[in-house]
Amino acid sequence: MNRSGAPRSIAANKLHAKEVLSVLGKELGPEGTQSAIEKATRILQLAVDPTSDNPAGPSDGLLYGLIQSGKTSILTLASAMAVDNGFDCIIVLTTDNDPLYEQTIERVRAALGGLTVLGKRDWKDPKRFKIRVDNSPFAVVCSKNGTMLNSLLQAFQAAKSKKLSMLIVDDEADQASLNTNTGKPTAKVSTINQVITNFRSYFPVNTYLQVTATPQALFLQRPNHEYRPSFTVIADPGRDYVGGESFFSKDSKLMRIVDVNEITVLRATNQPSPKAKLPTGVKKALYTFFVGAASKIIQGAGDGYAFLLHVSLSTKDHDFTRLLLDDFKQETISTLKNKSGTLYKTLLRDLQTAYDDLLTTEPGLAAFDEVLERIEFYLNGANIKVINGTSDDEVKLDSKFNLFVGGNKLGRGVTIKNLLVSYYGRNPKRARADTVLQHARMYGYRKKDLGVTRIYLPQILADRFAEIHEMESSLRSLLQKYPDGVFEGLYISGAWDATRKNVTDVSLIDYYSGGGSVNPRYPLRSADAVQGTKWMDAALADLQDAPPYHEIKTERAIELLEHVNVQPSANPQLWDMKAIKTALEVLKERRKPQAKADKVYLVVKRGRDLTVPRSERAGIISGGEEKLAPNDAPTLFLYRMDKNGKEYEVWWPQLRFPDGNYILAFSFDW
Repeated sequence: MNRSGAPRSIAANKLHAKEVLSVLGKELGPEGTQSAIEKATRILQLAVDPTSDNPAGPSDGLLYGLIQSGKTSILTLASAMAVDNGFDCIIVLTTDNDPLYEQTIERVRAALGGLTVLGKRDWKDPKRFKIRVDNSPFAVVCSKNGTMLNSLLQAFQAAKSKKLSMLIVDDEADQASLNTNTGKPTAKVSTINQVITNFRSYFPVNTYLQVTATPQALFLQRPNHEYRPSFTVIADPGRDYVGGESFFSKDSKLMRIVDVNEITVLRATNQPSPKAKLPTGVKKALYTFFVGAASKIIQGAGDGYAFLLHVSLSTKDHDFTRLLLDDFKQETISTLKNKSGTLYKTLLRDLQTAYDDLLTTEPGLAAFDEVLERIEFYLNGANIKVINGTSDDEVKLDSKFNLFVGGNKLGRGVTIKNLLVSYYGRNPKRARADTVLQHARMYGYRKKDLGVTRIYLPQILADRFAEIHEMESSLRSLLQKYPDGVFEGLYISGAWDATRKNVTDVSLIDYYSGGGSVNPRYPLRSADAVQGTKWMDAALADLQDAPPYHEIKTERAIELLEHVNVQPSANPQLWDMKAIKTALEVLKERRKPQAKADKVYLVVKRGRDLTVPRSERAGIISGGEEKLAPNDAPTLFLYRMDKNGKEYEVWWPQLRFPDGNYILAFSFDW
């Protein structure tokens, strides 16, 4: 369809779609099946019409789903429906990661049973490939490797296939596909990005569908960039989906905090001798896994379960950690076999502690004595696998207890079946929101195992995941309101980045979104703040707490905010005056065509007694006070805190951005 016109009719009940649904129906259930049909239909409505004598031209969009929420089901159904509705060829681009590639092609072949699905090497014979091109429809699954992609394009060119109508599905589109030289002072385009661009240019009738759970890098491309999606279809998770809310909300019962120094112990460079022991937190995580997995097996819920240890990119660290796990396994087997002495008593105590912890979320655990018996029985057969670029191990459950150690190969896109317990410790100096979120392998359709599910990680990483979850929720909320919108934005840098610097024009840190709020975690309430408080008292003396709000100019709002004193130890990130000032000025410029363009609502309240730090998005207003001012312009809430013990009086601000179709991101690399 023309996005400005009426949606064209899309058939969702023809043979290829029926075949996909016969494969996926049991997995998705009636509700999930209907949702997948709706999402796939919407994608095809927004795609180029391959049957038109005069198609509108190439189209591009995004299928945006949560981590492990069923995006693959929708993209395979959309691919089948594309064939049913006139597309000649489906190209699925997937990461150059063997486990993920094999997982993807296996799923595509299982779902598209009525199509020939070509793999990595199946276009090497020009004659055979020409026959396939002349007998469309068909599908190709290609890894995002420059040489591989280029050879596929050359095969299409040699077969003179320019007239084929194409649906190009780019799975994990924010990885590898973007120009990795964007952030460099060079005009040279990175190889994979250039080849994908050549694909899109070679076939006049094509739709390029990006698929990812982490679209930050895509949305932070400059406006009208050819790799910035012009429409978004959101994949909604099913009822059994478990995501960030379960693990990283304030009332989460599944997160366990470990000492951040444990991560150092697991580094081979710091502990080069295999005589080192596993840290306490890792042992607790393993005991919890053994208890939970044994109980599930006793109850007949599954044949095998997984434990994930993800703390480093280094293959040397992976090998070292496997040695520690091997030693731990043998020591535990020996202790259980001897059944005497202090070591046995300590082990029983630790397993009992893990059992009692799981009882808080899974009251139906099997009896402890029976669980202990099964742990002893199955532990000898436990598999310890390293999954990285140098290992031949596969992400398969071929034992009752499966312990996976690795880095990026156990990150993006790979599904770890029956994953119960994760120990996470990746803590780079410059963390990226999209990369860290892709490490959340514990997300997925795991509700049946939720009671025995845990994640162990240091507090600093728990905080980071919580912030990223908030950002993700904000972005999804915005896209649900404005799926076809163009984002307005600046860019900011700071404590961590939204995505990689090399694929964006500037460094990124976080977002201010339409309708969202930001406030300092805690104001400065020492004697150093007295002058600022006196200035604010005088500046606001004529403004009463009623009426509900006053109107001021942007310049005045900035002046007030510049006299706010923030507690330095509260580590402000979002509350940065340069970013806030720029945001307010940009919003003012955007409103210029409107009447009263330069307007900020001001809500003043006195006699408050807040004494607990807030997160920078949590806010200080309560009891419906967000309704005191309209939401068509920025609103500045200024609340005066009373003296509290040794803490001085102070004004605590909260800035709410107006509703609208935008995300504000900022950079100070100017």
